[in-house]
Amino acid sequence: MELQTPDQPQSIRIALLCENPRVYRSLGPRLAADSAFEVVGTLDCVIDRVPEAIATRPDVIILGISHITHFNMLVCSAIRQADPNVCVVILPSFAYDSTELQMATEAGASTVILKNIDTPALVEQIRALVKRKD
Repeated sequence: MELQTPDQPQSIRIALLCENPRVYRSLGPRLAADSAFEVVGTLDCVIDRVPEAIATRPDVIILGISHITHFNMLVCSAIRQADPNVCVVILPSFAYDSTELQMATEAGASTVILKNIDTPALVEQIRALVKRKD
């Protein structure tokens, strides 16, 4: 077990819950390539997997979904109820209107970022989100 020294920053722990396993197989390694991130779990985006995701003690949970639905927002709400301190990033392929964004906010999403964002921009968004939380 490697101990962290005071000058060694703590990594940002990220769990991925995705509807499509190809998303976390692709996104996980891209995020883990950044030394500031540690991908601690990759799970299916279903409400039954929320306890398993929370057990990984993530700082951030990314919900990779095709679009914002009532069911996906139930998953988001369950995450926030299980750990109010975790940042939840909704990463949909599509967001059609402000009603969906409002639904995500009401479910407890920390932010909504369209999936077409490039990896460096996503990394910066996650860093900023965690920094705001601290």
